[in-house]
Amino acid sequence: MTEYDFVIVGSGLGGLLTGALLGKDGYSVCILEKNPVFGGSLQTFKRQGVEFDTGMHYFGSFDKGQFCYKLFKYLGIYDDFKLKKLDLDRFDILNFQDKEYPFAQGFNNFIDKLSTHFPDDKDSICTFIDKIKEIGSSQDMFNLIEDRKNDPFNFSPYYSQNAYDYISSITKNSTLKNVLFGLNELIGGGKEKTNMFIFGMTYFSYLQSSWRFVGGSSQLADLLLQKIKHFGGVVHNNTEVGEFVLGDNKNIESVNTKNGLKIKGKRFISNIHPVNTLGLLPENVIRKVYNKRISNIENSAGMFSLYIVLNEKSFKYMNFNYYDFQTKNTWINSDIKLEKWPQGYWLATQTPDQYAEYANGITVLTPIDHKVFGKWKNTKVGHRGADYDNLKTELAQRLIKQITHRFPELKQAIKSYYTATPLTYRDYLGSPNGTAYGFIKDSENPFGTFVLPKTQIKNLFLTGQNINGHGMLGVSTGSLFTISFFTDIKAIVKKINNAG
Repeated sequence: MTEYDFVIVGSGLGGLLTGALLGKDGYSVCILEKNPVFGGSLQTFKRQGVEFDTGMHYFGSFDKGQFCYKLFKYLGIYDDFKLKKLDLDRFDILNFQDKEYPFAQGFNNFIDKLSTHFPDDKDSICTFIDKIKEIGSSQDMFNLIEDRKNDPFNFSPYYSQNAYDYISSITKNSTLKNVLFGLNELIGGGKEKTNMFIFGMTYFSYLQSSWRFVGGSSQLADLLLQKIKHFGGVVHNNTEVGEFVLGDNKNIESVNTKNGLKIKGKRFISNIHPVNTLGLLPENVIRKVYNKRISNIENSAGMFSLYIVLNEKSFKYMNFNYYDFQTKNTWINSDIKLEKWPQGYWLATQTPDQYAEYANGITVLTPIDHKVFGKWKNTKVGHRGADYDNLKTELAQRLIKQITHRFPELKQAIKSYYTATPLTYRDYLGSPNGTAYGFIKDSENPFGTFVLPKTQIKNLFLTGQNINGHGMLGVSTGSLFTISFFTDIKAIVKKINNAG
C-alpha cells in the first residue's frame, strides 16, 4: 500500500493550494474530497447557460509584484487565469442612506475619491489609510519576508484591536464611520467582535488591486488540480473520510473513507472545518480543554444567496460590486428578526468574457440567521419539501423587491432565479450552520479564537479559512503558514519572490 508524505482531507482553496505547494517542493500528496466536484468555495455551477460563483466572488493583490501574483507565478498558473480588473475608481460602491460612496483602488486614490464626499474629514480618511498600510506591512508572510522570525506563526497585536472602536476613535462623523465599516459584511463578525487585523488586511488587499475571474472561480481549482497531478499527486473525489486511524504512538497512520479506501500517510492536513476534523478522531485522544475551546468558537454568519439569470441584453454589466444598506448603520448582524430581513445586500454582475457590455447573471448575498431554517437542519439538499421551497421563494421575493427599489430596470430583466441558504453551504462545504467565513476572530478574545495549523496530534495539521483568515488572501497566506511547520519556508518564500 502506498504511503504518501501528505494526505489532505478536503479540496477547498486551502487544501488545493497547500497540496500544490508541497507537490512542487517534492513531496508526495494525496487529496481526498467528499463531493463529486473539487474546489470547495471555488466551485461554480451553471443555470440556463450562466456560470455562477459560489464563494470566490472577487479578490485582491493580483497585480504584478503583489502577493497573489507572485504566489501563482511560482506555481506556474498565473498566466493561465482569465482575469478582469475592477474599475480603478470604484471597485466597490457602498450605498448608505440613499447616497453612493466609491471605494477606489490605490491608497491615494481611495483617499482622493472618498474625500470628495467628506471634504472636512480628509484627515480622518488619511489616518485610516495609514492604519491599513501599517497593518498590511506588519505580516511577514504576506510581504514574503525571507528572513523571518523563529516563530512560524507570529501573532499580530491587531487581533486584539476592535475595528469598530478604532474607526470610532478617528472620526466623529457617523456617516463616515458607517461607510468605512461597510466592508465588514465580507467578514461577518459584527461590530463587537471584528478585529482590526482581519479588517485591515481585507482593505489592504483590495486597495492594492481588485479582480474577478472571467468565467468563474472554478478555473483556479482546475489549475491547482492540474499542477498537483503534474507533481505526481493523487486526487480522489466522491471520497469522504470516515475516521483517522491512530497507531500505538498516537500519531495518525491512515484514514478510512466511507467508500472503503484505506489511505496511509506520514502527515495529514485537514482543510475541513476544525470541529469536523476533531470529529474524525477517536475519543479521548485530544485534551478536553482544547476540544471544548475549538467547539465553542463562534462561527461567522451564513448567507442567503440569490442567483439571477438575466434576459439577453437587459442589464448592463457593472465592473464593480455594490453594497446597499437600507438601515441606520452598516454593521448588519445575521441574527436579525425575520420580519426585519433583509437589511442590506452585496450584489455583483456575472460576465462571460472580457468585453461583454451586458451581464448575463447577477449574484446577491445577504446575511441570514441559520436558525430560520432550523426546521430542516436534519435534512439534505433535495429532500426538504415544499415548505422549505416556499420559504426560499418568499425570501427571494423580499430581496428582489429591495434590489429593484435600487435598480428598477431589473424588474423586466429577470429571466429566472435560484437560491441557496446556509443549509446549502453546510451540505456542500461541511461548514457548521453554513458559516460563510469560518471562525470569528474575536477582538475581545483573540487568543481563545486563534487556531494554529498545528494540532495536539503530532502529524495532524490544519489549513483553510479558519486558520489565518478567509478569502483569497487569508487562505493563501494560511497555506504558507501550514507548510512552514515542515518545509524550508525561507527557501520557498525566496523562490516565490524570484518568480514574481
